[in-house]
Amino acid sequence: MVWGILLCNRSAAITSYLNAVGLSEYYYDHALHWFHATSWSAKTVSQRWHQWLSGHNYVKRLRGQLVYLGDGIKVSKEGRKMPLVKKLHQESDNTTKREWIRGHYFGAISLLFESGQALLAVPFVFQIQDGLEKTDENSSSLVDKMSSLCLEYIQSGSYVILDAFFASKNLIKEFRFHSLHLITRVKINTVARLPLPPSPPKKGPGRRAIWGERLSLQTLFHDSDSLTTESLSLYGKKQRISYRTVDLHWDSPDELVRFVLVLFPGKKPLILLSTDCQLTGAEIITAYSWRFKIEVTFRTLIEILSGFSYRFWMKDMPRSSRNPKNLNLKDYSEQQVLKILEKVEAFERFVNLNALVLGILQVLSLEMPHCIFKSFSGWFRTLSSSGHPSEQVVRLTLKQSAPSILVESPSSLLLTKFLHAKESFRQTAIHRRTRQLKAPS
Repeated sequence: MVWGILLCNRSAAITSYLNAVGLSEYYYDHALHWFHATSWSAKTVSQRWHQWLSGHNYVKRLRGQLVYLGDGIKVSKEGRKMPLVKKLHQESDNTTKREWIRGHYFGAISLLFESGQALLAVPFVFQIQDGLEKTDENSSSLVDKMSSLCLEYIQSGSYVILDAFFASKNLIKEFRFHSLHLITRVKINTVARLPLPPSPPKKGPGRRAIWGERLSLQTLFHDSDSLTTESLSLYGKKQRISYRTVDLHWDSPDELVRFVLVLFPGKKPLILLSTDCQLTGAEIITAYSWRFKIEVTFRTLIEILSGFSYRFWMKDMPRSSRNPKNLNLKDYSEQQVLKILEKVEAFERFVNLNALVLGILQVLSLEMPHCIFKSFSGWFRTLSSSGHPSEQVVRLTLKQSAPSILVESPSSLLLTKFLHAKESFRQTAIHRRTRQLKAPS
C-alpha cells in the first residue's frame, strides 16, 4: 500500500493505489479488509516509524535534545454516515477557509529534521481527538489529549514546540513530571507572579504566602531600555528584532518559567514561554519560528498526497444532521460501538500511512538530493533555495524511475516477492473478467 501511494498518478483512493502497483480489482475487498483488520494497528506503525526516525543522522537537535512539533488540523468531511464527524469552528485569517465546517479533528506530532539550510517537520502520528460525547471516562479536553499524545511518544528530555492554543498550566505540569520541555506562545494579557523574597514576612493571620506579587507581562514592553536588539535568522531570512527575557512563576510557585517578550518591526508584540530556563532568549525565539514547519507539512500532505481523502463509512449508521455534534456511544449497542471504533481506526490508518509516505519522501530529499535532481526529467520554474528537492519532485522522480528500480532490485525485495506471488491470482481474475464480457447477455 505504501508503494501504491508513492506511485499513484490518479485521485487518491484505494482503487488508485492498487492500480499503481498492478493489482487487479480482485484485491479491492482484500485491501478494504486490511484497513479494518485486527492484525495490526496505526499506533504500532507510528511507534516503529518514530523509533526509526529518532535515530536518523539528520534529526534536528537543540542543546543535544530532539525537537518535536505538535498541532491540530481540522479536515472537512461531508459524509453523513462517518463516525465522529462534527461541526467545527475554524479560527483563521485565511479568507479562503470557511468559518464552520463538518469534519474530523486530528492531533499530530512531527519530528524536526535538518540538512544544510533545509528544515522539515517529518510527521509520525495522527490521532482523531474530537467527536465523542464527553463522559466520566472521557472528559479530557483537546489540550489534555495533545498532552497525552506527546507523553506517549516523545522521549524524556526533548523539546516540544506547540501553538498558543496548548499553552496550559496543566500541560506544563505533566511535561515537568515526565522531563519534557515546552516552548510555546502565551496571550498578550498573561499575568505571572514575581518570585517571593528569601524570607517573606508573615502578615496577619493565616498561612504564609506561597506566591509573589502579580505582574502583567504586557506592561514590561513599556520599558524600551530593557530590550535587547539582535539580528536572528527567522523564517528563512535575517530579521532584526528586540526582545527581553524574564524568569517568573506561572504554573507553579516552586518552578520558574522563562518568558521572552518580542517586538518585530511593524508587528504586534509577542510573548513566548519556555519551561527550560537555561535557553537564551534568542534560542527560544528561533525555536518557536520552527513551529510553522508543521503547517507546511499539513499543506504538503493535503496537496501532494491527498492524505485525508479516506472514504470509509458505516452503512447501518443513522444519517447525521447537517450540523452534527459529538457522538454519544450510549446511543449504540455494544456491537455497533465496536464497529464505530473499528471505523475510526481505519481513518487513522489511512492518514498515518500517508504520513509515513510523506516522511519517506522527506527523508529521501535530505539523503540523496543530487541523485534525485539527476534522475528528474522534468523542470520547475522555481526550486527550493535550500538546494534540496521538494516532496513533489521526489515523488515524480520515483514514479519515473520505478520500472528501472524494480527491475534492478534484488529478488528479495518485498514488493517484488509480493507481486510475483499474486501474479497467478491476477491472471485468473483477468480471464474471469474476459469470459464475463464475452458471455452472451
